[in-house]
Parts: sequence; C-alpha cells; structure tokens
Amino acid sequence: MRELRFVGESDDTFRNRAERAARYARILVEAALSNHFVRQFIADPKLPHTEESERSNPTVRVEYEQAIAIDGIGECLRSTRSKHWGDGPQVMPLGLDDPVDPFRILYLYKEGSVYNRRFEQRRRMKELLGRGYRSLVTAAKYKRTTKAMFLAELRDDQVQAIRQILGVNPGDFWRAVRGRCLLHLPARQIQLELRFSDP
Repeated sequence: MRELRFVGESDDTFRNRAERAARYARILVEAALSNHFVRQFIADPKLPHTEESERSNPTVRVEYEQAIAIDGIGECLRSTRSKHWGDGPQVMPLGLDDPVDPFRILYLYKEGSVYNRRFEQRRRMKELLGRGYRSLVTAAKYKRTTKAMFLAELRDDQVQAIRQILGVNPGDFWRAVRGRCLLHLPARQIQLELRFSDP
C-alpha cells in the first residue's frame, strides 16, 4: 500500500498538508459541478458523467504559459507531459463557462502564444500552397529531415511555388515550418455581408 506520509514528517505537518489538500480538492470539485457544460453532461443519461464521477475525478483547467488543457487532472498532466507550452502546469478550478468536451481533452491555446502562432502559420501555409504543394509543409516539418536534405530534394516547380505563393526563399520556408521564424502571410479573405437597398 502506498504511504501518503513523507519520511520523517511530523503528525502536525502531515495533518496540515492533508487538510490543505482536502480544501483544494473541495474547491476543484465545487468548480467542476458549477460549470454549465458539466451540469448538462450530468443531466444527460446517455453520457458517462455523474456527480459521483466528478467528485472522484473533477474536471479542471491545467494551465501553462501558452495553453490550457481541460479534463481530469491525471489525464491533462499525462497528455501535456511532452508539450512545450512554457511555464506550468498549474492545476486551477474550472470556470463557470469554460468549454468542456464529454469525451476528449480540450486544448485551448492562448491568443498570441508562440506555440499557437506556429501552428496557425503552418495551417495557413498549407492553405496558400493548395493541394498541389501543401505536402511541402509536412515534408519540412518531418523531424529527421535537415534543412540541407529538404532543400536538396526540392524540384524546380516546388521552389518556384514557395517563392511565388509565400514570397520567401526555400530556406526561410523550412525555418518557418519548424517555427524558427514567423512570416507575414496574406490574411484569409472574409466574405462580408452584402446590404441590399429596398427597391
């Protein structure tokens, strides 16, 4: 059986630590049970969420400098172990309106975070390159591919596409895909609402 008490810990120190942990646990459980989405999940008999399951494993926010994971404590800590999201983790109570998924861990990237900007940049590069050349982003991102290897394998039409569509040379393209620099890519075009005057 696993011992909760630290070696050499006095009775008073152990009691204070246990009481503090119990207070934190109550805060996390109450916050989870107050969340609008969690309450909807508990009310839906088709979902596996119950008040008892939330009390034993409350849904929480695990916060990092650049992103937040939302689910159970163990699930969030396990899934974010290899993430490079800056300082953290901090286990925080769930907010009333925090989004929650009944089956999956949610990752919310903070606006302006370097991690999110790199992700969005790769996605936008794929959009701009289109079906014919979007695979270049995946090829440049492949971890075992060095810059020299990537450049050596490029065809002339691929070099031309990178230069004409993205306005950068292939070396800077490789660096951007790897997240080592941020490009000034054209913004997505948005269809504005058309106003029609009455006849």
